[in-house]
Amino acid sequence: MAHEEEQALEIEALQSIFEEGKEFTSISEKEFSIKLLPFPGGEEENHVEVTLHVTYTEAYPDEAPEWKLEEVKGLSDEKLEELQQRIEESIEASLGMAMIYPVTEACQDFLKENNQKELSMHEQMMLRQAEEEDGDEEEEEDEDEEEEEPEWKGLTEKTLCPESERITSQGFAAWKAKFDAEMIEIGLLKRDESKSRTGKMIFSQSQDGEGGKENGYKDSKSEVLVYDAALFGEEDDLDDLDED
Repeated sequence: MAHEEEQALEIEALQSIFEEGKEFTSISEKEFSIKLLPFPGGEEENHVEVTLHVTYTEAYPDEAPEWKLEEVKGLSDEKLEELQQRIEESIEASLGMAMIYPVTEACQDFLKENNQKELSMHEQMMLRQAEEEDGDEEEEEDEDEEEEEPEWKGLTEKTLCPESERITSQGFAAWKAKFDAEMIEIGLLKRDESKSRTGKMIFSQSQDGEGGKENGYKDSKSEVLVYDAALFGEEDDLDDLDED
């Protein structure tokens, strides 16, 4: 089939697909334009559009036609370059056969993907500002999460010893009394029994009642329930235990 015949048949097919005068405009036997929208049926609002202007070459469709995009609306320069690249790819893939309809389909798919309302300069500025604020908030949240990280992270997962094996104030007082006695016995602790007992021991024994009597200690103020190491001129005995 001669190139002219193939071209005429393709134009006839395009006229049956695109509405004459509204979408398809015939300029000559070898030249025409097609107005393209993302949603030509009006099912959704169209924010972008282009017009594909085509001129057949003598050897078309065995070679690419001459083409250009006109009446571009709603597409930035960057998006327009992307669309032109997609048209080039469609033409290269269709060489040797009627290709204008596949090209129009590629155009409409691109328009659907980028069917976004064109923003005014003020709207673009506000959008950029909102994006920057969102980015700043995300950074602040990340910093807060780092700052609020528990100081003793991981201790909550540490296995504790059984409750029955944990030290109590009475247990510590008994151990301390025995320890002091042993130190006095071997001569490492040079003080009498009353001085060897700490304020906490006296306090614990006074609360126990029986322990106080067994050690020869009786305090008329044994009803006091709060122990303050500072009142005895001592440091917390539990700290001493850790050091030992």
